[in-house]
Amino acid sequence: MRRAPLAFLALSLAALLAGCTRGDPVSDGPTRSPAEAAWYESGTEERQAHCAAYDAHDPQHPVEVPAHQSDQTSEEFADDFYEVLGERC
Repeated sequence: MRRAPLAFLALSLAALLAGCTRGDPVSDGPTRSPAEAAWYESGTEERQAHCAAYDAHDPQHPVEVPAHQSDQTSEEFADDFYEVLGERC
């Protein structure tokens, strides 16, 4: 009589594990824009320098926009990077 509950438990666990591993991974593409990626790839000192330049609004010391690899033009990337600075600084 003990074999029936153990067999049921084993089958239940096997079904549960099979269901957990069966799901297809969801890929919605990159979650960060290239500008956000540039922000996160920069070091702490770089971030502080970006924020200091952004907060100062000094034309003599503008924000140094990092290099990027994306389908965006340099102007589009710079605009997006300024938006990221506005959110993060």
